Amino acid sequence: MKNRQKHLILISLIFLAGLGFLVGAVMLLLHRLPNDVEQEQEPTHIQLSWWGNDGRHSYTMEGVKLFEEKNPGIDVALRYGVWNGYEKRTKVWMESHTESDVMQINYAWLNVYSADGDGFYDLNLLKDLIDLDNFTEEERSYGTKNGKLNALPIAMNTHTFYYNQDVLDSYGLQVPETWDDLFVLAKKMAPDGRYVLGLAKKHLFLLMIAYYEQSFGEPFFTPDGKIAADEKRIEFLLSFYKRLIDERVICPIDVFDRPKYMSGEVVGTMCWISDTKIHCDGLAETGVKVTRGSYPKLPGAALSGWYVKPATMWAISADTEHPEEAAKLLNFLLNDPDMAKLQKTEKGVPVSNAAVAALKEEGLTNTNEYKAVQEMNEHQADYHLIIPNMEKEAVIDAFKSGADEYLFDKMTLSDCAKKTLQDMKTANDGQ
Repeated sequence: MKNRQKHLILISLIFLAGLGFLVGAVMLLLHRLPNDVEQEQEPTHIQLSWWGNDGRHSYTMEGVKLFEEKNPGIDVALRYGVWNGYEKRTKVWMESHTESDVMQINYAWLNVYSADGDGFYDLNLLKDLIDLDNFTEEERSYGTKNGKLNALPIAMNTHTFYYNQDVLDSYGLQVPETWDDLFVLAKKMAPDGRYVLGLAKKHLFLLMIAYYEQSFGEPFFTPDGKIAADEKRIEFLLSFYKRLIDERVICPIDVFDRPKYMSGEVVGTMCWISDTKIHCDGLAETGVKVTRGSYPKLPGAALSGWYVKPATMWAISADTEHPEEAAKLLNFLLNDPDMAKLQKTEKGVPVSNAAVAALKEEGLTNTNEYKAVQEMNEHQADYHLIIPNMEKEAVIDAFKSGADEYLFDKMTLSDCAKKTLQDMKTANDGQ
């Protein structure tokens, strides 16, 4: 009987010990579980910013969703909008240090925000996370300031001309190749209310620079971004601008819009290669035959006056608290094959070798953008890398305002040239 009681007591003790162990284990599990859940619910948060049209917004958001699926520990907030006003908002963000972790930037912004190389994160420090081998040394140099890799180019850009070939054929005219050809076309078509070219404000300014440099064989801007023109040469440029408007070679900027180009009222346009889908493919989709034109040239010109630049670039904020996560996102945007297939050539033909390889599988070589870039590459000796201040909005506005004063007979040519040059220099020297 005593042995039986001993066995019962022993069994009870073992049971109680086991129960105690089980309760302890459950309590430990319950103690740890909230921390694990908390960790899963708190990924690293970073922000991405860009500008563009609805199409760009759509594929970029789709790409970010894919990135988050591939990187479940990273959550990406989005900041985007149209171009109008975006540059001014960027200035506010940069000056207040509230810019996004990963940013789409213009090439010219490197000079504005990172003249010493400290305005953006040095991507060389993140080379283990960003595949820099997809870019040549020259391509990396475009985003290098003071030895620091501030940004990488998404695509390379230059100007290209597109013409409504159906309209030209109706007049028995060829695509213009020289400046004189533009005036010949205008003389034929002006009686019917047509213009030869429609351009945005920046493109008009760069067109004027091309004519200036071909005419004088000297750059409009010095390599360090100073305006080299004098008052007499500004008079020359203003006179030519007025002639372009008066003889209907160029549709006045303030009345030019896309419908005029799509309808054939404006026969041609000058745009970035990266805008080919809008101005070439978009018109061709309406059934119109579109032809890419040549750069107008003056016979015997020592300079072509035409420039190339990175279309847009990706950079990482110097203030980011999460450089590794930002680097993973930047690398995805530039080099990931799936992202390349979403973006296609909307920003131009990619620079990244990995992105190009992915798009060649999708028929890249048949696109108008690819053909334009090939032509650009074949004539590299005729181009120079753009001086960032050529794209400075305040400088362009100063030229446009001055040109309007002369165009509408509010000032004499001499007075207008003097004021325009001074206003441009003031704007050029400002931040």
